[in-house]
Amino acid sequence: MREAAISSILFSALSKPHEILEKYYGFKEFRPLQLEIIQSILDGKDTLAILPTGGGKSICFQVPALINEGICIVVSPLIALMKDQVDALNKRNIKALCATSEFDYSQIDAIFDRAIYDKDVKFLYLSPERLKTDLAKARIAQMNVSMLAVDEAHCISEWGYDFRPPYLEIAEIRSLISNTPVIALTASATPLVKKDIQAKLLFKKENLFQKSFKRDNLVYFIDWDEDKLGKIERIAKKQKGSGIVYMRSRKGTERISRELRKRGLSIDYYHAGLDNEIRAEKQQKWMTGECEIIAATNAFGMGIDKPNVRFVVHFDIPDTLENYYQECGRGGRDGNKAFAVSVLTKKDVSNYIDKSIQSFPSIQEIKRVYEATSSFLRLATGSGKDETFALDVEMMCQQYNLDIRQVLLSLKFVEREGYIQFNESSDYYSSVIFKAGYEQIYNFRNSDHKLAYLIDALLRSYSRLFDEKSSISEWTLAKRTKWSKDRVIKGLEWLHDSEYITYNKATNLPKVTYTCERIDKKNLSFSDEHYKIRKEVTQNKSEAMLHFIQSEAKCRSRMLLEYFGEMNAENCGMCDFCLKQL
Repeated sequence: MREAAISSILFSALSKPHEILEKYYGFKEFRPLQLEIIQSILDGKDTLAILPTGGGKSICFQVPALINEGICIVVSPLIALMKDQVDALNKRNIKALCATSEFDYSQIDAIFDRAIYDKDVKFLYLSPERLKTDLAKARIAQMNVSMLAVDEAHCISEWGYDFRPPYLEIAEIRSLISNTPVIALTASATPLVKKDIQAKLLFKKENLFQKSFKRDNLVYFIDWDEDKLGKIERIAKKQKGSGIVYMRSRKGTERISRELRKRGLSIDYYHAGLDNEIRAEKQQKWMTGECEIIAATNAFGMGIDKPNVRFVVHFDIPDTLENYYQECGRGGRDGNKAFAVSVLTKKDVSNYIDKSIQSFPSIQEIKRVYEATSSFLRLATGSGKDETFALDVEMMCQQYNLDIRQVLLSLKFVEREGYIQFNESSDYYSSVIFKAGYEQIYNFRNSDHKLAYLIDALLRSYSRLFDEKSSISEWTLAKRTKWSKDRVIKGLEWLHDSEYITYNKATNLPKVTYTCERIDKKNLSFSDEHYKIRKEVTQNKSEAMLHFIQSEAKCRSRMLLEYFGEMNAENCGMCDFCLKQL
């Protein structure tokens, strides 16, 4: 009888997550490990969830947050992805807010007010840079926080492949919400990084849920072929369906797209240097099947979940095995067989060694990059504190004869030392909020001013412009007004300068925020210990990638799994190594 009662209670506790899942997400059943992770959070336990890309990480924290009273704070480094998740939640009639580093003080303050006083708000998404501010800490202390979700949690570990110093501030927040459980989520992590995440986030007890990294339907191949284009053509014609070709070079994506179209393939290119609307259009054509193959840099990937990708080709050697695994993992999401093929030459290996293993910048080079960045931004010594700048890295490299990889590594190291914040995430959407009051906007709208029509288009297209910063599309406004996009942008800029609106134009450029005044190069000081760690991490990961590519002694799938800590894996029977053993 007692056992039956316990079973009944447990069933009752577990039935609510299913109700939430069906009501808000339209699914009847959870994916593997999702329910176990949700129950861990509902039990008040700090939880580390490692689920491969496309494994449904967001449901793991969104469902318990909808069950519990209070607001869930979500920390994520990816601005565009935060906006997408907030939009998706609001479309499901779940109130969610987003406060990133692009908002000014008054806008952030208003968002925090809503998070505190509007009891229907269930999610507050924050960038790590925003989380570390005194304002955020003061206002979070006033909130009824149900849980803290840390996405891309590998960024908190110095031993990870994308270390983000602002993530270290998350631990300080725990003192403000001491009885609140933390869920950390990531798609991939080595054993060392798993332990480090839990230590850095002050887990009361280690608690890991990990889905195996094994992909039974994904076939890994390393193919040494001097005729790369011919090889891609043969793969595409044999594997009917969608494909992705990853490359390092933006110009390279355009070149091979052009060459392969001549060979009859349905292919387009994608990279971060394209206008946002153009990128969105290219991505949509690929998603709908109008275009079968996309040649892209690693800018293509965030939020991509297309089920029928039959092949993923690497034209160049990826920086790390983490990146390689995540990019390959975009194939075969429907469960059917897909191929991950690296088409390489011996020259690719020598280039990789030169650029990756032997090229971690020296202290002298890091100082040179800091000085070049400040000069490129026309920032005088002693100025710039708390100012944010869009940085055209490619143009700066051309102007100062710098290597782009060394520049990126240098800026990340300078960030680690606390002189700057460096955010490679682009603002994928422009945004607008009304700065003037209702009456002033109403009077302007009814005036004879040539831009009154643009104000009217804004009001008809977007509903909450008086209350919060809203993502907008200049293309949408152009269609509404029957103006050119350039005319719309000039109009928005005039309205911004005239203080009717606050207009933030989308940019593809990374951003640099100076956390202290620009320092003269000779006065820059760096930690020898931090330098040693970052150099070691970078070189170890490069060597692991190179070993994977060159090895002919072990199953590709086993090598990947062992890298991520799964030591009892069996041969896949399908990769290039396994086929040679038959």
